[in-house]
Amino acid sequence: MEYNDFTDDSEPGLPEGKEYETAPVRLREMREASSAETLAFRHAGIASPPNKGAEWSMTPQLIQQQEREAAAGFKKRELGVTWENLTMEVPAASASVKENQFSQYNIPQLIRDRRQKPPMKCILKDSHGCVKPGEMLLVLGRPGSGCTTLLKMLSNRREGYHTIKGDVRFGNMTEQEAAQYRAQIVMNTEEELFYPRLTVGQTMDFATKLKVPSHLPDGTESEKGYVADTKQFLLESMGIAHTFETKVGNEFVRGVSGGERKRVSIIECLATRGSIFCWDNSTRGLDASTALEWAKALRAMTNIQGLSTIVTLYQAGNGIYNLFDKVLVLDEGKQIFYGPSAAAKPFMEDLGFVYTEGANIGTYFPILIDVHSKDNADNIKVIS
Repeated sequence: MEYNDFTDDSEPGLPEGKEYETAPVRLREMREASSAETLAFRHAGIASPPNKGAEWSMTPQLIQQQEREAAAGFKKRELGVTWENLTMEVPAASASVKENQFSQYNIPQLIRDRRQKPPMKCILKDSHGCVKPGEMLLVLGRPGSGCTTLLKMLSNRREGYHTIKGDVRFGNMTEQEAAQYRAQIVMNTEEELFYPRLTVGQTMDFATKLKVPSHLPDGTESEKGYVADTKQFLLESMGIAHTFETKVGNEFVRGVSGGERKRVSIIECLATRGSIFCWDNSTRGLDASTALEWAKALRAMTNIQGLSTIVTLYQAGNGIYNLFDKVLVLDEGKQIFYGPSAAAKPFMEDLGFVYTEGANIGTYFPILIDVHSKDNADNIKVIS
């Protein structure tokens, strides 16, 4: 049983003056079929979660900022992403292992290795889905299930992979065409990379200066004023305005705490004014309340600014899970489920998995598909 919900044939917000390649006919047919499925979900009482962006404390300021930009003639750069039959392979670990330091000088063995193709390992198999502007997709899976790999593909970062099959479209653009607009497709990685001796204020000052628009919003007199307003809004959105004069730091330079450093990396990404945002386990190092506030911020920005938001998490509380429109569950590179977040739990129960009342749904999926778990030994079903 699959849940497909592909976007329309045309995406708003594409650069003007250029004709883009039309999506394949098969993608178009799947999109039409998915529209019927979406209507069926609604008639069955399975709908997307309600608009909860208003719960975020900074929503009024965000709306005001958006209205000012609209009055100044700013156009939303909305862009969706669609992928079909996405499969990725890398050389297996055994292909690059050397017995000892002299093995690299074994000329006959090197010649044999070059003639033989190295064994390949499939790390992502036949994944499909779509995220429209204004939608949030949650990707769940245990470490090593392929969540980060999928996120890299959807953020158009293809370096380091041996074989990539399938079709990924950014609006109607192919990955080659979308490479010209990398600034609109942003990825926040699990590991933070900063200049540790810069303060939080200096770091954000640099990030916001890089994205000052050519036409300033109404009420903003100078670029300095725009940078200051944007920087203050972002710092307050994650509750770290008090760290303005503190060094970012790292393992060797004393600075902000690990959770505060993670929040700096989050607002640094938000300063890019992108259209597609990919977040790789960005709640790592955050406490439960801060993680929920971050998710509410993403929900509000996605609703108001028309963003396409994709988040990978190893586990998520119900408060975070309920903010997402869709969920995709991965295990060992295979796509177990993709569809509306409200339909995921009934789908798993139909397969024979037992849900414990009161448990976090976002944690429930990765645990249930673990074939090595003692709790699942009796009732787990292998999904191929």
